[in-house]
Amino acid sequence: MLKLIYTEAAPHFELLTSNLEDWVEQRLRFATSMGEEIFVSAETASFLLPEVVCEATALNFYFDRENVTTVTASKCDLDRVEIELDGYWLSDREYSAEGIFITRLPDRVESYLWQLWHNAERQSVASDGAIG
Repeated sequence: MLKLIYTEAAPHFELLTSNLEDWVEQRLRFATSMGEEIFVSAETASFLLPEVVCEATALNFYFDRENVTTVTASKCDLDRVEIELDGYWLSDREYSAEGIFITRLPDRVESYLWQLWHNAERQSVASDGAIG
């Protein structure tokens, strides 16, 4: 399962071994036990990757080969590729830009996307001059 956490600062990407339905059910039970309201809806989310770590045409070829129709990649400007995923949005407010997006894809595809994300983060840290 892929989990993207969207905050004001920046999105965060996690690869989890949990079952999607079980994870959502646990999250709903936890929120209810804390007296919190939580909204869940089927949505599409996206994140950007530098074109240096991936190429949209190659990614779409890979997704087609893996028979994955819930992920697409498209070049969005000169330097970046946008990855769009179908899944579920969870938030404490109905129309919030902050929350958690989860999706379930074949393990190989999830691992590949997670690796691309971390390669992009490492490249970003290196280009900022920070030690990483």
